[in-house]
Amino acid sequence: MLNLILIDDDPDEAYIMRQALKKVDDEKTLTHFDDGREFVASIDAFANANSLVLLDLNMPQCGGFDVLKLIKQNKHATNLPVVIYSNSNSPHDIELSYQYGANSYVRKPQGLNETIEFLSSLLNYWQRINKT
Repeated sequence: MLNLILIDDDPDEAYIMRQALKKVDDEKTLTHFDDGREFVASIDAFANANSLVLLDLNMPQCGGFDVLKLIKQNKHATNLPVVIYSNSNSPHDIELSYQYGANSYVRKPQGLNETIEFLSSLLNYWQRINKT
């Protein structure tokens, strides 16, 4: 079973994601970290699990690019898939994300209905279509 991990400092974003996940697949759980440093400190618990990280770029203290680099530098977590989950539409942010090892870059959906659509597509892809 896929473990969904959200690293985002916005509690509203985490709330909407939880509500959407209940509607898409109520058997799945979401692990939320509101600080990238918290995730990095516990990365080994998720590195070998069937996990997928949704990582916001714009966070205080330890931003998304820093977290992404730390994930990809960790020898146990280099294969941990990371989807950048950001409001930014900057070509520079997109390019840097892939340069630092992100597996995908998506713009955050707006509201519950778009988040439900996003999660449905994301889970379908990572659980059924993607081959690892």
